[in-house]
Amino acid sequence: MSIKFVPAAIGLLSVVVLRASAQSARDQAIQDCNAFNFSMKVTLMRGYGEIDGYSRNSGCGYKCGRQTFRWDNGPQGFGDNTKPGTTTQWPSCLTVGATWDPSLALEWGIAMGEEFWGKGTNIQEGPGVNIARIMKNGRNFEYVSGEDPILGTVMVQPIVDGIQQNVMAISKHYINNNQEIHRSGVNEVVDEVTEMELYGVPFAAAAKKSAGFMCAYNRVNGVYACENKQTLRTMLKGYYNFSGFVVSDWGACHSTAQSISNGLDIEMPKANFFSEDNIQQALDNKEITMDDINDSCVRILSGYYNVPQDKRHPCGGGICIDANVSTAAHKTLARKLSAMSTVLLKNDNDLLPLDKSKTVALIGKDAQTPYTGGSGSGAVNTNAAVSPVKAFSALGVKATFNDGTDVASAVAAAKAADVAIVFGSAHSGEGHDRDSLNLEDNIDALIPQIGAAQKNTVVVMAVPGSILTDWREDVAAILTNFYPGEQMGNAIGDVLYGVVPPQAKLPLTFPKVDNEQKMTEEQYPGVKTPDFDLQANYSEGQIVGYRWYDKHNVKPAFAFGHGLTYGAFTYSDLSVSGRTVSFTVKRTSGTNGCDTPQVYLSYPTAATDPAVPAKVLRYFQKTCDAETTVKYTVSDADVSNWDVVSKTWKVTSGKFGVSVGTSSGDISLTGTLTV
Repeated sequence: MSIKFVPAAIGLLSVVVLRASAQSARDQAIQDCNAFNFSMKVTLMRGYGEIDGYSRNSGCGYKCGRQTFRWDNGPQGFGDNTKPGTTTQWPSCLTVGATWDPSLALEWGIAMGEEFWGKGTNIQEGPGVNIARIMKNGRNFEYVSGEDPILGTVMVQPIVDGIQQNVMAISKHYINNNQEIHRSGVNEVVDEVTEMELYGVPFAAAAKKSAGFMCAYNRVNGVYACENKQTLRTMLKGYYNFSGFVVSDWGACHSTAQSISNGLDIEMPKANFFSEDNIQQALDNKEITMDDINDSCVRILSGYYNVPQDKRHPCGGGICIDANVSTAAHKTLARKLSAMSTVLLKNDNDLLPLDKSKTVALIGKDAQTPYTGGSGSGAVNTNAAVSPVKAFSALGVKATFNDGTDVASAVAAAKAADVAIVFGSAHSGEGHDRDSLNLEDNIDALIPQIGAAQKNTVVVMAVPGSILTDWREDVAAILTNFYPGEQMGNAIGDVLYGVVPPQAKLPLTFPKVDNEQKMTEEQYPGVKTPDFDLQANYSEGQIVGYRWYDKHNVKPAFAFGHGLTYGAFTYSDLSVSGRTVSFTVKRTSGTNGCDTPQVYLSYPTAATDPAVPAKVLRYFQKTCDAETTVKYTVSDADVSNWDVVSKTWKVTSGKFGVSVGTSSGDISLTGTLTV
């Protein structure tokens, strides 16, 4: 499975020269660890709780200008113990994933890293990488991969590269952290092929770059993720050749010897199991060796020395947690990211973009007090959120506001305007899964009534992932900005009025009904077994997300990869020569829209084997030009499968289907490729 970057991401090369080489960083780490005594080495392997207002600290052996590394959440900005408004509330990881644009991912990573560094920290707990298996998972908004491992692969590496221009990045939550229900004990039962070919792929990509990985709360095949030899030693530090460290999620360490011997390097937030006495006892009992301790020491310091030298002592070692690091440039970038990650789902009769001369009714509480980010450790507190009401006023648009609580009043407001824009949201966060896939309050019931009264009705949804849209035929236009961050109002104004053309794509499927994939209780949330309070069986294998819809010929409300622009593009001239796939993308209407054509491959047995997806994404490339020739050469990895006997990837021979389209559900060109 190849890692493909669009041409705009060539700037990634500049990141490499800013970082010390992996070899020199490792050599420096080895030198330091050889000089440390045992007590100093084990201080690196534990957390120390809150120090100087920073809630998260772990030992650095006094190599970072003080006793400890400072950490902070989270995957979409600095969120801990900081005054609201002093840090940018960025769009969420999933939101950035919707851009399908690694160059934007790099910009985002750099800016986040700058803020973490400016706050005086060494480590950012992000990005989030997990594949979305369960539509109601409370933390889907934290994960950049959406439903697909190649989307995650392409997007995660530039994020990490960007962050690590300033601080260490921690990719999380490794692995199968796919539900919040009973997350601290649920046993996720997943077969080896599914793990390697689906859930592990974006983590394998992150392993090439990240200073650290955070292991998850859940169990995997009967063993806690933070003491799991198969996932930590065999996969992460073996197959993926990860040279960094593994840190526990907060309280996810359950042992001393088993955790250390199986690959955990740091226990957080404190040393419940990784105290010096406990580690010494494990050594005395010959349950672990000094090689294990030395390995952890080198891994931890290698990540630190891979950060540019002039970034290793943020804030000069001082206390900067109250510093205002949300610069004007960062707010401008947050606005751009939010606009360019807004997905246009529907635009009947080209209602959008709007003309500023039209009067507008802004309806729904979210028009005035927008829901811009999820809760939990992925949250960033802000007092700087720009509402649509405020943004539209700044645009000079004649707009009225109605909170929608009184239906008759809202309908009257819609009728009185030229255009009605209904704002809704679905709330989500750490510690619980979503109760439903509906919007909050009365918005789902209100939308059809507004649509009946005003033919020019637009719906804007801030959502943490998949959402139901039972009212989609009742309105002219629909957009989702996922969790858009503090610049929500400005960004949605930019899109609605054509300053920024919509160009994002869905990173996951929007279903027509709840549990459209017909998961059983055994699959989600799981059932009680003799050994576990809750066990979730991944009996669907890889047939999940858009792969389920393809395999069962079910049309969702909006397919994975779907996203319209202002104007239209056509695809033509598909050519498959050897392993090179090429085709032409041409704008047929509009002047400044963008599209992201997607290339899917179908394995030789896709039509006959129920366990093999009908097609899988292998390449995508964003284009905003009038005409583009897209070329993509299929690699061995793109046509390989995991062999459970040899424990290696093996090229699969035969005739592969080639599908090119603007989404998984809208295929324009088909061909074949023989391997």
